[in-house]
Amino acid sequence: MHKIYLYVEKNNHIRKIAVDLPYLFTHKKIRLLKDYFENEMYLPILNSSNLIEKYFLTKEKIIKDDGHHYYFDLPFKINQAEKAEAITSQRINF
Repeated sequence: MHKIYLYVEKNNHIRKIAVDLPYLFTHKKIRLLKDYFENEMYLPILNSSNLIEKYFLTKEKIIKDDGHHYYFDLPFKINQAEKAEAITSQRINF
């Protein structure tokens, strides 16, 4: 199991936010602390053509707000995000 990160690109900097993997694997949803949410936040995924695609997490995609966390559906397989993360982290050199 690889770590999976959300990314935010601003002012020529890239910020990584770790995804809560136990919650993701149990519920097939992304749980994100509200304080970490930013516009233009995305999850890299590997599409059917083996290209990295950015899945943006937007306010419209929030399915639940419990006061502390935002919850997002995961409309693709988790392994697509794991594979994309392996490729992305090599390119960015974190």
